[in-house]
Amino acid sequence: MGLDAASVLKRSVLCSHCNEHYYFTLRAIAENPELRCHGCGSSICLRDSVYEPLLSNVRTILEAIHAAQSAASFVSVDPTVTV
Repeated sequence: MGLDAASVLKRSVLCSHCNEHYYFTLRAIAENPELRCHGCGSSICLRDSVYEPLLSNVRTILEAIHAAQSAASFVSVDPTVTV
């Protein structure tokens, strides 16, 4: 069982209602079209064009995490094996 980095790593998201940044996990940003602001409780609609750079960056990070985890699964942990 491995650690899901996307459920641990966070990015800040600006709430346009209270004009404050709050942290959300990469997984929450990638999988939810709307987030609930931790400060004022209003909805942060990630479908708004202002969030497209954030979503693009989160997708890129998730792809890199996935690629690194896939590559790591092929690494031998047996110290007697030499490459």
